[in-house]
Amino acid sequence: MPLISPLLPRVKLSSFRTCYLSIVTDPEGTGTFFSLMNSLKFTNRLASETSPYLLQHAHNPVDWYPWGEEALRKAKKENKPIFLSIGYSACHWCHVMEKESFEDEATAQILNQHFISIKVDREERPDLDHIYMNAVQIMTHRGGWPMTVFLTPQLEPFYGGTYFPPEDKMGMPSFKKILLGVATTWKNRESEVKKSASELLSALKEMSKTEAKNSGSLSARALTEAAFHRTKQSFDPVYGGLGQAPKFFHSTDFRLALRHWKTTQSEEALAIVNTTLELWSRGGIYDQLGGGFHRYSTDDRWLVPHFEKMLYDNALLAELYLEAFQATRHLPYAKTAREILDYTLRDLKSPEGLFFSTEDADSEGVEGKFYVWTKEDIEKHLTPEVAQVFNEVFNVTETGNWEENNILHRTESWIDLSHRLKMTEAELEEVLAVAKRKLFHLRGQRIRPGIDSKALTSWNAMMIHSLALAHQVLNEPSYLEPAQKAVNFILNQLWDGKHLKHTFAQGVAKQNGFLEDYAYLTHAILTLYESTFEWDLIKRAEQLAQTMVDLFWDKGTRTFFFAEDRQADLLIRPTDTYDGAVPSSAGVAMTALIRLSKLTYQDKWSNLAEQALLQYEPQIRTLPQASSQMLIALDLLQNRSQEFILIPGENNQTEDWIQAIREHFIPNKILAVKTKASDKPVLFENKTAVGNKTTLYICENKTCRAPLTEISELNHFVTSLPND
Repeated sequence: MPLISPLLPRVKLSSFRTCYLSIVTDPEGTGTFFSLMNSLKFTNRLASETSPYLLQHAHNPVDWYPWGEEALRKAKKENKPIFLSIGYSACHWCHVMEKESFEDEATAQILNQHFISIKVDREERPDLDHIYMNAVQIMTHRGGWPMTVFLTPQLEPFYGGTYFPPEDKMGMPSFKKILLGVATTWKNRESEVKKSASELLSALKEMSKTEAKNSGSLSARALTEAAFHRTKQSFDPVYGGLGQAPKFFHSTDFRLALRHWKTTQSEEALAIVNTTLELWSRGGIYDQLGGGFHRYSTDDRWLVPHFEKMLYDNALLAELYLEAFQATRHLPYAKTAREILDYTLRDLKSPEGLFFSTEDADSEGVEGKFYVWTKEDIEKHLTPEVAQVFNEVFNVTETGNWEENNILHRTESWIDLSHRLKMTEAELEEVLAVAKRKLFHLRGQRIRPGIDSKALTSWNAMMIHSLALAHQVLNEPSYLEPAQKAVNFILNQLWDGKHLKHTFAQGVAKQNGFLEDYAYLTHAILTLYESTFEWDLIKRAEQLAQTMVDLFWDKGTRTFFFAEDRQADLLIRPTDTYDGAVPSSAGVAMTALIRLSKLTYQDKWSNLAEQALLQYEPQIRTLPQASSQMLIALDLLQNRSQEFILIPGENNQTEDWIQAIREHFIPNKILAVKTKASDKPVLFENKTAVGNKTTLYICENKTCRAPLTEISELNHFVTSLPND
C-alpha cells in the first residue's frame, strides 16, 4: 500500500532504543526528567492539565495543545497538519526527546509555524494511543514511545515514527529535518498526502474489524493446548520466561499454563511456570530490598531491568504468584506476593486510598541510580560477617555487574546457598533480614525516583483484585481494608451510576471510562465479594456490567468496542482484543460476565460472553498465545466450573470451611456464603444447613451434588476432581 512515507526520509527506528510496543513483547519505559528543571520562560496550554506527563511539558517553547476541540478546530480552520506526540511520564526516551527537541527554541519555532502541536498522555487516552500506534506500526513495522505521528486536519495519520534525534545520527534523520520535510510535502503535495492518508485509514478500519466467520463451536481444551504449545516453543529453559531479550513477563500466558496443568496434570506445564517464577524472583528484575518488579529485562537472564515499576505489572504478578502458591504450596511464592503488595501499599498508595500509576526509573537524571550498590557501600554499613554473607547471596563484586555498580540478584536457590555457606535456612534468613533492613533504610535516604500520581480506574481495579485475592489465599486481613477503601472511593467519586471516570489526579476525575475500566472493576468487585460476601457488591457489579454492555457491546458484530460510540474526536472506534502489557479488556469483560452469571444465576451475562467468544474464534485459533485471557474466560465457561455455596450452621465452622476451600487451586470456582443480608439471591434457594451444621453445596451449572457437612469430605472431593 503506498503511503506518504516514501516522500520523506527513511527512518531506521532500530538505531535507538525506544519504549517498545508489540503484541509479543510489551511497552518499554524508563525514567523521568521533571519539568520543574525546565526554564519557566514559556508557559503553554498544558499548564492547566492534571496529567503529570502533560504538566512536564507545560513550560516548553512548543505551543502545545491538549487533545480537544480547540486544537482540532484550529487545525481545520488554518488547514495545518497536526503534530501528535504521545508518551507517558515514566518513559525515559520521551523525556530525552523533550530535552533535545521540545525545549529547543529553534525546533519549537518550526513546530509553531507549520503545525498544530498536540501532546497526549497515553495512559490518560488509551483509545487515541490504540489508533495511532496501529498506524505507526503499519508505516514502520514497529512502534513505541515517544510516538510521533503527523495527521491531516481530519485526524488521518500520514507519517510517523517514535524517537527522532536532534541531529542526523546512526542512519536516522534529525527531527528538524523530519519537520521541515513534512511541512514542505504538505504545502506542495497536499492532495497526495490526503490520498495516502485515506489509504492508511482504510487499513486501520480493516484492522479494527472482527472476523465474523466461525465454526459455531469452541473447545477450551483444544485451544488451550494450542496456546500452551506456543508457550513451550518460546519458553527459555535456561533462564525462564518467554522469548529473547528484551524479555517481558507475559503473566496471563503463565496463568493459562497453570490452568492447563490443572486440567491435564501436565508436569511440563507446571515446570515451565515454576522455573520462570523462581528465576524472576531471583533476578535484578525484582527489587531484592524493597519488593516489587521492574518493567522488563534488557537481557536474557532477568539481571538488568528498565527500572521503572508499573502498578499493573505488579498487580498481575501478585495474582500469578498467589495462584502458583495455591497450586504448589511453595512458600517462596507467597513471600514474593506479599512483598509485591507491601511495596504497593507502602510506595504507590495515594491519600485517597487509590494507587498511583508508576514509579520512574531515573533519580537525579540517572537510570537505576536509586537501586544499585557498590561493594564499598555495603561493606561500610554492615558488619564484616553480615556483609560477606549478603555479598555472597546477592553476587556483589568490586567491579559490579552494571556500569560499575551492582544490581542485587541471586543465582542460587535458598537451599543451595545455605549448604554452600554452611548455615541453616533459618540462620541465613535471619542474617539477611538484618542486612536488608539496614540497607533498605539507607536507600530510603537517597533521592527517590518520581511517582506518576495519576490514578487510573482500570489499573487500580487490577490491584484491588490482587489485594482481595491475597486476603483469601494468604488469610491476611490487612490486604482487605485497602482493597475496600479503593473500591469505595471509585464507586463514590468516579462513578455516577451512568458513567465511570478513567482518571483521577490532583483531586479531579476526568475522561469517561473505557471498556478496560468497566471490565476490570467489575472483575475486581466480584473478587472482593468472595472476600467479604456482602451481596451489595454483586448489585454494584450488575450495575457496572449493564452499563458496560450498554456502552461498548455491539449487537451487530456481537463483540465489544474499547471506547464509547459518542466520542466524536476518534478517527475510528478502536477495539482491544489481544493480550499485551495487560490482558485484553474484551477478554476480561467476558471473564467478569461469566463470573457474574454464575453468582446471580442469570444466563444473560454468560450468553453475551459466549457470543463474543464465538465471534473471536478466528483470532483465538490463529493467535492463541495472544488470546490467553479469552481462553481463561472460555475455560471458565466450559470446563466444569464449581459453584461453592456455603450455608452457615450453628457449629460456627463457617470460617474453617472458607479457609479450607481457599487453600485449593480451583480456578473455575465461585464461592458464595449465605448471610442475613443475602437471603434472597437465587443461588441460595432451597439450600439449608443440614442438621444445623455448616453445609457446603457444590454445584455445576445450577445442578448440585449431595451437600457436605464435614471438611474432610471437601478435601476428598477436591483431590478427586476429574481432570477434564
